[in-house]
Amino acid sequence: MWVITVFEQQDVRIFEYTNKDEATKALQGFSKNAVLSYTK
Repeated sequence: MWVITVFEQQDVRIFEYTNKDEATKALQGFSKNAVLSYTK
């Protein structure tokens, strides 16, 4: 599972994806405060 974690001023939002290509496309829509990671 691919996970995008978005850090905002006082919030943390997490989005889950099953496909890496889908996750990387979604990551481009976020600001600098986002991290893409993979977990089993």
